[in-house]
Order: sequence, then structure tokens, then C-alpha cells
Amino acid sequence: MIPAFSIDEKVRAYIRKSGQDFRLSTSSDGPVLLPLGETSPKPSDMKILIGSNILYVSKLQAKYIKKIDWPMVERYLSSSNESKT
Repeated sequence: MIPAFSIDEKVRAYIRKSGQDFRLSTSSDGPVLLPLGETSPKPSDMKILIGSNILYVSKLQAKYIKKIDWPMVERYLSSSNESKT
């Protein structure tokens, strides 16, 4: 399955720099990009290679997104900062 969405270059750079695999998940605030460890991939997820890392995206969710963009990363970063305080 070829994704019908794009991935912002800032998100691609973040994934490459982190050295981690990520999964696009749902949250009450909208889609969020989480590192594996915070979430687990499902066997049915699409796998997108970004550098030497994998981005997992639910095939169901992939139908509804047009772009994986920086606010999806910010949702994770802001929630992880809140849990530290």
C-alpha cells in the first residue's frame, strides 16, 4: 500500500536525529507521533522507512490523514514535559 499522505521534512529530520522508531497514534487532542516504548506497532500497520528508522502508521488512520506534520510531534513533546512536572 502506497501512502496517500506526505510527511513533513521537519518530522523526517526529527525521526532520523532521534534514532528511534515511531508510531502515529490517536489521542484525545488528535494524531500524535510517539516513540516505540510509549506505544507498540500493530501487525497491520504500514511501515515507512525514514533513514534507518521505521514510522508505523495504522492502515485505518492512514485513510484519514493528508500530512504527518510537526504538531503531531509537539503533542507528544508537550505531554511528556507535563508528566515530568
